Amino acid sequence: MNSTKAGPGLCGLPLEVLQNIAGYLADSYRPSVYTFSLTSKACHQASTLFILHQINLKICTREALQHDIKSLIKTLSHTNSARHVHSISLQGFLDAKTQKDDLGMTNTDNLGWWTDLRGNEIVPRQETIYSGGYFAYDEPLIEEDSDEDTAWAPVVNFIRTLPSLEKLVYNCLDQFPPSLLYALHKYHPKCKLYHMTLRLRTLTWDTPHPYEMALATSPCLYSTTVICVRRDSEGDDDFNQEATMELVAGLAPNLKEVTMINCFPYRGRRFAHDRAQWKGLPGYVSGMAGSLTSLSLLRSTEYFWEPEYIQTWAKFTDFGSLHRLTIGGPSDRGIDGEMMRLITQNHSFPRLKTLCVCLERNDPDGVRPEYGDDAAAFFSAFEPLRQLSVSGPLEPKILDAILHRHGRTLKELMLYPREREFRGDRNREEIPMVLTKEHILQIQTECPALEDLAIPVKRLKSSAAEVDIYRSLAKMERLRSLLLTLDCSEWRVKRDSAYNPPFDDEDSRTGQFGYKRGILRDLLMNCAVDETLARSIWETTRGKRLESLKLWTTGAGQFGTGQIHIAEDLYTHMSRSWLIERVPRDDKEIIHIKELGRAEREAKDAHRRTVGSKGPRPKEMEVFRRIWPSKEGSESWYDDWSSIPLEV
Repeated sequence: MNSTKAGPGLCGLPLEVLQNIAGYLADSYRPSVYTFSLTSKACHQASTLFILHQINLKICTREALQHDIKSLIKTLSHTNSARHVHSISLQGFLDAKTQKDDLGMTNTDNLGWWTDLRGNEIVPRQETIYSGGYFAYDEPLIEEDSDEDTAWAPVVNFIRTLPSLEKLVYNCLDQFPPSLLYALHKYHPKCKLYHMTLRLRTLTWDTPHPYEMALATSPCLYSTTVICVRRDSEGDDDFNQEATMELVAGLAPNLKEVTMINCFPYRGRRFAHDRAQWKGLPGYVSGMAGSLTSLSLLRSTEYFWEPEYIQTWAKFTDFGSLHRLTIGGPSDRGIDGEMMRLITQNHSFPRLKTLCVCLERNDPDGVRPEYGDDAAAFFSAFEPLRQLSVSGPLEPKILDAILHRHGRTLKELMLYPREREFRGDRNREEIPMVLTKEHILQIQTECPALEDLAIPVKRLKSSAAEVDIYRSLAKMERLRSLLLTLDCSEWRVKRDSAYNPPFDDEDSRTGQFGYKRGILRDLLMNCAVDETLARSIWETTRGKRLESLKLWTTGAGQFGTGQIHIAEDLYTHMSRSWLIERVPRDDKEIIHIKELGRAEREAKDAHRRTVGSKGPRPKEMEVFRRIWPSKEGSESWYDDWSSIPLEV
């Protein structure tokens, strides 16, 4: 009788081996490392290193902060794990005196109509969305040992107990407390401070306050995000951008990453007086230049970028040191052909590996045919990149230039073709570029190392042509992460005079807002994205290594002239977005699927019912019922719809 000796279980493996297992789980599918830690004491010990490496604290009240810190200290002491904490992230606020959004802008609309509530969950927002008033000097400077400062004592005491702290992320609307800055300098002088809400409030004084200068020039300051305006909502001139440039030039000795968000605040233009002269920061010497590794220049104004803006930044930091560069955004607030030419002719970026850029035609008076050539030359001027994100007007020649220059080295590619919606001073004819099966195969051929891809897919009522796109994506063998923007817009309705789809007599009838009923019918069929369709798209697109698929359904009601509120109750309910993840296992395949933004969608549905919405209009429901007749026992149209199956 043959017998086999059982190998050692997990408990019998050396700690180093268990830590390697936990590390793999943490990198590949983080929820698994928590499950692994509950397997045994040995596995828990091995996992602690990865579970506690970064601690995220969501701050909402003083009492909650004190409770959370007390619990953390108790847990770390009980497990002797304080040495494993290398990073702390603080997000939220202790004292919210006025209602603000997440950028510190005063909220002037309680419903927050300017932002898609689901957007940040689907596509983590890297661009500001302008939202109301902004006050550069909204409150007095925080003082040492004040009530506001001492409220942070739990955090100060906590970091004193952490021997290995390397990174502190501060993303709170409260001013950075002096006690925390001094604790960093004393106990963790080499800790990197990521200050994501930096604002200097004494720049108009004869000499800025010593504490603000200590914070701004701290050797710990490594990364910062700064909101700036030329003039705020009360008519005060804001000099935070000028101050940041001088910090970059050398006053902040270890500052390496800067994000500047240029905003145009509510009521800012009503003040017409001349702008005051910037006095400069103490210690700054003209001609100094820093060496940033990451620079993001975002803009949320109604004006185009001034050509000299990039030139000005080049005086304060050496572009040759940049590894990451972001220019433009949000949406269509990008750089035009003139600015692209200026950049390629006057600057070089030999170390750049990541480029995120928003493009803009800037042609209110007429078409500029050289735009495509300017953009192609712009992308060809950079050294081969690893990560590239492009939004704005795209053309085949631009895509060709991108793939020819960067395809062999790209690991991450994000393409967001856009055009300006509003007509402005002329009738616009541009339609956002639609990626075809041939474009996908071109990306596959020229980007052999691609691991992360984000592109739009035009919804075509789940037709064979749409399915061909999904099947082409499955051929990308190294692809691990995929974000598909399911585009339900139809700009040809207003911008292509030759657009005349073959509708039957019923669909050719005029419906809501003067649109043919067939237009509405196509809209509804395209935006209906349920879990069944999401799973079908996963099955069709998944390649050998695909781990994650996000589906962002958007564009319904967009015909190239701004959002049309046709069938809005219907399409906002049915336009669902999904996250599908593969759980790594050797014995079988398991996938997790969840609707992104479900809570917000349900809240919007409930809000409409609360305010007495009459629901879809009769003409809209007639079109809806042609697609989805009432089900037996159904009480509402909410229960009757389903996605159009893929033609596989």
